[in-house]
Amino acid sequence: MPVTFPSEPFFQALAAAMAGAHDRFRGLGFFDATIGIRVLPDDESGAERLFVLAFEVFECTLAEEAPNFTPFRVDFVLEGKASVWREMFENIRQNGGADVAHSINTLTHFGEQLTLRYDDPDGHDKLYRFAESIQQFFDLAATLDGITYDGGPWGASSTHAAPAA
Repeated sequence: MPVTFPSEPFFQALAAAMAGAHDRFRGLGFFDATIGIRVLPDDESGAERLFVLAFEVFECTLAEEAPNFTPFRVDFVLEGKASVWREMFENIRQNGGADVAHSINTLTHFGEQLTLRYDDPDGHDKLYRFAESIQQFFDLAATLDGITYDGGPWGASSTHAAPAA
């Protein structure tokens, strides 16, 4: 069943996929971080959406929408327009994982597509320390049955089925 991006069920579906992929993450080492995801509207008419993802060892223990990040003490925030997130997830679905141009590392490198925000240098460090685990988490979008996108320049919504295996 397709899940909508951006939404809490979308990130919960990725968390469930992570729970079934322990071997994939075990080889990358322990993953302990709390991440904020800020999805900005593509134009002035929409509202931003905030999500918190908490990771402990090899699991995503929290995936929820939040009104703000303060109570969660996030290590860092990945921020970008809905169209950038959509392009990244569509690339992941088409390729089974992000190509170099659509990886978190590339998208945050110059801060032009996705912006990395942090209050503490340890937060900045955690993005790069756990970059491969974060990328693998997002790459699990390739395993979802489908993604429906709300808003943006694509109209009210559009759905994309999973690629053929």
